[in-house]
Amino acid sequence: MGSILATVGAMIAGGAVATVTVVGLVSSQTSTDGPSPANVNAPVVQYGSNG
Repeated sequence: MGSILATVGAMIAGGAVATVTVVGLVSSQTSTDGPSPANVNAPVVQYGSNG
């Protein structure tokens, strides 16, 4: 019975560590540190012009 509880406890602890790691990684990769380098509503390249 004790080994089953230890296994379940380890699974819960591992799941918590994995969740915190993934959430931290995703939030750090998707956070905005400044202005976006691209704007789809005002493109820098004017297609069809030679200028």
